[in-house]
Amino acid sequence: MADTASMVEVCRQLSSQFAAFQALLMGVAGVHKLLSRRRARIAAHEFAGVPRGLAPVAIAVLAGSELAAGILLWIPPTRAAGAALAVLIWGGYALLLLRAVVQGRRDVDCGCSFGAAHRSLGAFQVLRSASLAVLAVPVAMLCAMYGAAAITAAQILAAVTLLALYVALDQAMALEPPRAGELL
Repeated sequence: MADTASMVEVCRQLSSQFAAFQALLMGVAGVHKLLSRRRARIAAHEFAGVPRGLAPVAIAVLAGSELAAGILLWIPPTRAAGAALAVLIWGGYALLLLRAVVQGRRDVDCGCSFGAAHRSLGAFQVLRSASLAVLAVPVAMLCAMYGAAAITAAQILAAVTLLALYVALDQAMALEPPRAGELL
């Protein structure tokens, strides 16, 4: 009985750690779109295919959705809903990226990088978005099954560290492909 209780608590703490990282990433992504509206509007039109006139509305809705997911992920009673919203957002990005790669539109800016460096679209961007979506699934499931634990200060520091590593990897991948051939 004690083993089951301790496993449940471990699951709650792990889902809180993942939620803290996802909340921070979602919040930064939403703010980034609001601060880089011109780039975001161009990406919405050229990458996602949103009509030029509707691009500002699409960006406002998307940035609002990302910010909402980030806020929901921070709050234990709403964490499962925030994680489910994150799955939809990141899954949608993965599908849009895959579509662009399959259509041969590798040079279009997806707007999904925080830095100024731009890299042709390929397997890295598709897998990054798909991985983030997959990472949000257990958060939603564990929170729905066992409830959510409050995010601790140590988890916030770890989330900031993970975000810094995420941004560093993104920038490194923009500089030079890791191997001669692309997977996609």
